[in-house]
Amino acid sequence: MLAFRNAMSPIRNDCRRGAAMPSLSPDQSPLPDVSLLAGLATPLWLARAEDGVVLWLNGAACRLLDPDAVGGPLRFTPAGPMRETAVPRDIGIRGSGGPSVELTVRIDPAPGRGLLLVEGLADDTAHRELARLKAREAELADTNRRKSDYINHLSHELRTPLTAVIGFAEILRDQLLGPPDSPRYGEAAAQIVAAGDYMLELINNLLDLARIEAGRLDLHEEECPLALIVDATLSMMAVRAERGGVAMSARLPADSPTLWADPSLVRQMLTNLVANALKFTAEGGHVTVSAERDADGGLILAVADDGRGMAPEQIPRALTAFTQLHDPATVAERGSGLGLPLTAALIALHGGGIAIDSAPGRGTTLRLRFPPERVLGPPLRPIRP
Repeated sequence: MLAFRNAMSPIRNDCRRGAAMPSLSPDQSPLPDVSLLAGLATPLWLARAEDGVVLWLNGAACRLLDPDAVGGPLRFTPAGPMRETAVPRDIGIRGSGGPSVELTVRIDPAPGRGLLLVEGLADDTAHRELARLKAREAELADTNRRKSDYINHLSHELRTPLTAVIGFAEILRDQLLGPPDSPRYGEAAAQIVAAGDYMLELINNLLDLARIEAGRLDLHEEECPLALIVDATLSMMAVRAERGGVAMSARLPADSPTLWADPSLVRQMLTNLVANALKFTAEGGHVTVSAERDADGGLILAVADDGRGMAPEQIPRALTAFTQLHDPATVAERGSGLGLPLTAALIALHGGGIAIDSAPGRGTTLRLRFPPERVLGPPLRPIRP
């Protein structure tokens, strides 16, 4: 990239005359005869090789460059002496209209001692801007496509439990299960509650993501005993785990620390990770929650399962909102696809990060890292570097 520096210049530019004519001091070597180059349509600069100071430019260059910028040292970035290059190279300069102008140039030795002639071969500004616009258009089109796909999926996710609510409510209304005191009515009511809870969780996740993206989700920080949060989460998920035939356990030291964080958001993050592990773990599998310190004093909270795992190319998509991992083996499983993206956003609010270690057939381990400044209480056994 070429850059101009405003400085005292050995020339006086008059671009209105079509070329900048040099005004040299007595101790400067005379410039070569450049009269034949003045009227050429190709932008040309004549510069000193030792410091890049522009000594002359023709009319085409005057019309291309910012008049306030010419006359100073013309240097490549990073700053340094200009050197001959026979191979055309791309540069960016400040144009006469203010915006950057993209050029392909060649630098040749000019007639005269210690001079270089910079030749503008092509003005690629329009082509490059068009390429940038096309790339941006493709990016927006891909985002809109993913959002449309996600809305279709979300509509299905809401319609399924809503249909269950309506169906079981009609059963209760019409007393289709026998006498009013039949225990089957209690089971129908439980199905209504479960469907309502799922829809509420889905809507809350959507609202939380929207608040995070808008910068309106504030942390309400206080001391959060890690052991209590883990126990409460596993207790809440016990029914779901039992229904799927998956065992759960926690491996926490007796002196597990306290976090300085938003307790409701920590519970939400851990719940999302456990729910994700249960969803992709087959009957007879196992989910484990553990915690340990890393080498820097931060806390790693991990959820590991022995489920089907993910392929490497699926891992980045798992952390992207409006994206579903359409696995034929799991297409019938209920899930909004918001759990991991939301968790990634929530741990980022706490100054931490999320990592995924997974492989097909080997299960998945999801790790949340809380920075050292959020870890209180007795230290855990450090992880070996």
